[in-house]
Amino acid sequence: MKKGQISLEFLFIFVLFMVLLTFSIRNITFSSEQSSDMLRIQVSEEAKLFANTVSNAVSQVYAQGPGAKATEYFTFRYLNDEYFLTRAFGMDNKPYIVVGYQNGTYVAILEFNETILFTSYNTSTDTLSANMTAIQSETDTLKKNFFLAGSLYGKDLSNASIYSVAGISVEYNGTTYSPSILILNITPYNGILLPPEILPKTLEIVVEWNPDRNETWVFNSTSGELRININPGG
Repeated sequence: MKKGQISLEFLFIFVLFMVLLTFSIRNITFSSEQSSDMLRIQVSEEAKLFANTVSNAVSQVYAQGPGAKATEYFTFRYLNDEYFLTRAFGMDNKPYIVVGYQNGTYVAILEFNETILFTSYNTSTDTLSANMTAIQSETDTLKKNFFLAGSLYGKDLSNASIYSVAGISVEYNGTTYSPSILILNITPYNGILLPPEILPKTLEIVVEWNPDRNETWVFNSTSGELRININPGG
């Protein structure tokens, strides 16, 4: 009788342990059944924080004046994962992150069909220019996928050709191109186009005000660095 009681008690404790273990695992990691709404909140919060980090660095440099320089670091958890982005926003095509500036830093999470229209190539600088247009599957896509953080530096650069990526390859008509600099003009908002897989775990953000240089935003996928030069008078 006692042996039977011990067996039942052991079985009860074992079942309870397994239930608690399963519950803990499901709460620690995102499983395939994870709510897309909850995931969207997490991704959106990270996008807002990323935009705010860049804007804070820009504000700091602008407030200090010409010659100023500031460095920030941002660690990604969701934005550098294609699965999280497609699931969070219900995308059918490849998601990209667009980072630009319009009186503050904006981060847009948009899907593209990866159709690139090459417009020009500068042989002396090995710079390739091209156009890309985002897929707008919802009338309010930008409201859901567009995050803006204000800055002291008031300037609209949303349509400026100042954004480029270094150390990235693109495919066009079956041929892979690896220019030193890739400049993409993106519709509806221009900015640096970042495939999630090229984002580092931790991004170094360097902002400076060099009045002798033009306004530039350059992401280097090799060094994992975003370099920004502001030029209020330029």
